[in-house]
Amino acid sequence: MRYAVMSDAHANPLALETALADARRRRCERFVFLGDVTGYGYDVRSTIPLVRDNFDVVLMGNHDSACAGLEPWLEVQMNKNYHVDLMHRDELAEEDVEWLKALPRVHSEADAAFVHGDFTCPEAWQYITTYRDVVLNLASRTESVLFSGHTHRALALECQEGGAARLIYPSHGRGDPSTRAFRLKSGCRYVVNVGSVGYPRADFCSTYAIYDADSRRLVFRRISLDLSAYAEKLEAHGISLPLWLGEAINRQ
Repeated sequence: MRYAVMSDAHANPLALETALADARRRRCERFVFLGDVTGYGYDVRSTIPLVRDNFDVVLMGNHDSACAGLEPWLEVQMNKNYHVDLMHRDELAEEDVEWLKALPRVHSEADAAFVHGDFTCPEAWQYITTYRDVVLNLASRTESVLFSGHTHRALALECQEGGAARLIYPSHGRGDPSTRAFRLKSGCRYVVNVGSVGYPRADFCSTYAIYDADSRRLVFRRISLDLSAYAEKLEAHGISLPLWLGEAINRQ
């Protein structure tokens, strides 16, 4: 079974459609979304049906939780990152909000586990960024491959039993469409962040991963986005441009 694993669409339907088409061309058979349909972007009403209709598994992200009213209200109001989620909530039909509320936080199949943030406390929306985070997350699960999103930075770590974690996929070559493939070794475990398909603040391009559970092959896909057009869409919807976007446009 060939899996397309995506995360962090953030109300960017054009980027999501492009990634889905790319995954289908590469004969992906099962589609897993790691959360954050909402937040930051310009068109949540188009993005929700895209996710709902095209993914076999959809998990909840922190922005989805905030948009659905599941996070502490004062924290949402005080956190500038959730400003657009409040806008999105007003745009959504009640059935869309109920769909967001019902999303699970963790999923497991094919010797792989999937989450938005981390596995030690999925509802806390923590990041997997340090070696200690990697160790704790591996200890909390038994699967060979742990997939997450949330950081918006694509990477993969290989962990031998009793040994240190080794970075096998750093985020380099910003903005260039490319493919990197790895054969997952027997006796090793892996922590994989698939990056962001719709809000590329770290990699400056749309990223996702393909996981072939039969051949134990992992592929990272990097897809260039027209960031100037994306900026125009944000402005047209009254959304302030983030600082990273100006830097990314200058690099293109």
